[in-house]
Amino acid sequence: MNITQVYLTPAAELEDGLFRAKYQNQTTYLQLFVEECLRKNKLSLGNFNRIVFEEGGDGSDDFRIVGNNALPVSLEKSYEELEFHKSDREVHDYFVRKYLEGFRKFDDYYFTSLEKYLAPLLKEKYKDDLFYEKKMGAKRLCVLRLQAVGRYSKDSFKLIIKTFEKNLLTKSKVVFECEPDMFIVKYAAYKVVITDTNISIINKISEKTLELKIEEVI
Repeated sequence: MNITQVYLTPAAELEDGLFRAKYQNQTTYLQLFVEECLRKNKLSLGNFNRIVFEEGGDGSDDFRIVGNNALPVSLEKSYEELEFHKSDREVHDYFVRKYLEGFRKFDDYYFTSLEKYLAPLLKEKYKDDLFYEKKMGAKRLCVLRLQAVGRYSKDSFKLIIKTFEKNLLTKSKVVFECEPDMFIVKYAAYKVVITDTNISIINKISEKTLELKIEEVI
């Protein structure tokens, strides 16, 4: 199986669900980029397609496939540090460090070189902006081009409609916002449909979460 998902989480028994959810949501934008990098390489090492890096996890469970084709890898518990990290960059650097710690351990076990591969990509990707963008739709309207983009950051998911004239970005408008929880996003903003007159955000069960007139965003 090709590895398509890589989670970073505190071990379930260590903290309550609210802390775990916040921790996981804060790393979503990193997770999506790491998964994108791994998909490009079509890495397959066994009967698993998910890696779960568990901060404070039980090391005796490492590299034993569990549940739905998931491979647990325990990390040293150090997330108390997050209380003292005040800036987004400090929090970002912490989570990057934990991801690379996990891949270092993974490399030692599977004789891969993912830490070496990912470290420079993460550094370059996030040298300026701390978010991950995913294209969700596009439409050309005469001389204008509209693009719907989902932007994940540490604290939010924003659905942004960008307006381009030729290759020049002329306007950018946030039309929907929620927590950076992929389950919430996939339900509430499953897809974006842009027509000549309207922009519709469609949820997982094909209902409209939001509908806007084109003239409201251009």
